[in-house]
Amino acid sequence: MLEIDELTGGYFAGNPVLHGIRLRGAPGQLVSVLGANGAGKSSLLGAVFGFLPQVSGSIRLDGKPLAGLGTHQVARAGVRMVPENRGTLPSLTVLENLQLGGMGLPPEEVATRVEAELARFPRLRERLRQRAGMLSGGEQQMLAIGRALMARPRLLLLDEPSQGLAPVIVEQIFELLGTLRGSDMTILLVEQDVGLSLEISDYAYVLEKGRVTREGGAAKLLGDPMVREAFLGVA
Repeated sequence: MLEIDELTGGYFAGNPVLHGIRLRGAPGQLVSVLGANGAGKSSLLGAVFGFLPQVSGSIRLDGKPLAGLGTHQVARAGVRMVPENRGTLPSLTVLENLQLGGMGLPPEEVATRVEAELARFPRLRERLRQRAGMLSGGEQQMLAIGRALMARPRLLLLDEPSQGLAPVIVEQIFELLGTLRGSDMTILLVEQDVGLSLEISDYAYVLEKGRVTREGGAAKLLGDPMVREAFLGVA
């Protein structure tokens, strides 16, 4: 269970970009964070993962505090993040990137998990010996998600997974994310495509200038006139 209470934070002391955020994410839930550019969505993910240097308030995962921890400590607590730029290591092969996601596990367990991710992303099997830097944007996104899933995280943070991808690839990525719902993992998704996000989400929060201004079930927000006008371009 992800529990965020009164989270305030920023990149410099005395200049917060997040203001009193309260957010919940249960195991098996996919929770979306919506908002315009500059609303604080990526900063929220950064605060959870330990990137935001100035943080106050409470961030807890399964009852264990995360606020103020370093990124390596947050990762040990069961959190993985797929950043906006995907974060694959371009000089390593697809296989090496996946193996890196299972670092610290016994070799036989790593091999089992690699096989599971290749079954999830058949295209990666075809590119197994290629360097990640030679993959298409969609393939790199698949690799980044697969590498994160190698760790069997309790919390998966996704920052703009559709950015720069062709519509057909975006549909494939979101179809995959929909299949991940209902597991023991909580997914916190930041995404500009509000319609697609709400279609696969259980719950959503709207951020404006670093504050939660709306929240509710995804179906409810999809019918909210403000959300429809501001993000979907319909009244």
